[in-house]
Amino acid sequence: MAVVLVALSVSACSSGSSVPNAHVAGPTNGHVDAVVMLKDVSFEPQLVTIHVGQAVEWIWEDAPVAHNVTFTNFASPTQATGTFIHTFTRPGTFPYRCTIHSDMTGTVAVVP
Repeated sequence: MAVVLVALSVSACSSGSSVPNAHVAGPTNGHVDAVVMLKDVSFEPQLVTIHVGQAVEWIWEDAPVAHNVTFTNFASPTQATGTFIHTFTRPGTFPYRCTIHSDMTGTVAVVP
C-alpha cells in the first residue's frame, strides 16, 4: 500500500512556490476528514469543507469509466478504481475537475 501511495504522491506533485497545497501520501492527522465519491460521472458531494491540515479522500466507484481529480497545481492519476488522498495545508477555495468529463467539477473549501 505504501508503494502505491508514494507513486501517487510522485505523480501528483508539482514543483514551485506557487503550489497552494502539498500533496501528502496520507492524512497528517491519522484519518481522512472528508470523502468524495466519483460516481455516475460526478463528484459526490461537489463541495466539501475542511480545516487546514485535514485530508480529503476521493474514491472511484464508477468503473469501468475512468476519471481524474485535477486541481491547478496537482492531480490524481486517471483511473477507473482506487482512491486518492490529499492533505490541504493552506486555507482557501480550491476548485477541481475531471479533465475527461467537462461537466464533472467539485470544490474543496479549506477554512482556518
